[in-house]
Amino acid sequence: MSFFSEAETSIRLLFDTVNLGFNVDPSKGQDHLQNWIQHLRGIDHATTRPIVTELETLRGHVNANNAAGMAVSFQNLGELTALAAAGTHNFSGEGDKARELSQKLVTAAGNLRLIARSTAPVQH
Repeated sequence: MSFFSEAETSIRLLFDTVNLGFNVDPSKGQDHLQNWIQHLRGIDHATTRPIVTELETLRGHVNANNAAGMAVSFQNLGELTALAAAGTHNFSGEGDKARELSQKLVTAAGNLRLIARSTAPVQH
């Protein structure tokens, strides 16, 4: 499985977990996050370091079942991924795959914001 495929699987799995109200075990999503973090740490590039930091923040939000925090992290990850991909243009298509991943992260962030609003306690 390619890194981009694994990242997409991670996004889908984490989103599905949130969408189900955390009635499923999020540990599989955590495993994907850890793999993503390790992969990017291995690259250790100026553009990937902030992504690793945000992934670690996301991991904390997942552990806390915090959909609103996850939405912020997904949005940040989408923007950071787009920045990292901005200068990548090659025949292997890595830049295009990263830009597509960025769009999926931002879309997931929007969906998570809706979930967070619908599950937030009503204040009086």
